[in-house]
Amino acid sequence: MTQGLPLFFGASHFPGSLNIGLGSGLFSTWVGFLVPGNAPIALVAGSAEAALEARLDLARIGFDNIAGWIRADALRETQQLSQLSVCDLRAGLQSGYAPLVLDVRTSGEWAAGHIPGASHFPLTKLAGNLAQLPSDTRLAVVCGSGYRSSIAASLLRARRFTRVQNVMGGMAAFQETKCPDWQAADLVYD
Repeated sequence: MTQGLPLFFGASHFPGSLNIGLGSGLFSTWVGFLVPGNAPIALVAGSAEAALEARLDLARIGFDNIAGWIRADALRETQQLSQLSVCDLRAGLQSGYAPLVLDVRTSGEWAAGHIPGASHFPLTKLAGNLAQLPSDTRLAVVCGSGYRSSIAASLLRARRFTRVQNVMGGMAAFQETKCPDWQAADLVYD
């Protein structure tokens, strides 16, 4: 289990690990939802202090099977998780070449507005519904800010979904970011 920001996790993480950020205040909540209580846990952290904080948070919810920890920069075997900008997602949606957008927000957030054509799989129910997702399709995972989508994307990667991208900044960025109105083809001169 990695406790890091989506971009750091995206750049390099241990294969099969989950990215549940420690600094959000929801670390133990998401671990409790997504990790079996008796599962051995190896922590990947930026410092001994962060690993100790994670260990204490986990102990408070009954997770005491901590195998140990390693500094993130000491990992020898790593994978990457692609990060997708909202402008690239918008361009894909406009051109018809977008990945399947997987929205992992709550039902209330979904009802308040979502990306047209997106599929709704709340993060709390995602693990139990993986069979409903096409494993060979490119997936772009989105939430409100990028925190839950990074958790979901790491869960999908751990479950052998290989074409997964995390939408950076989530719906907040999707709704607020002004994207250029030119296309790559506009850069070609005759």
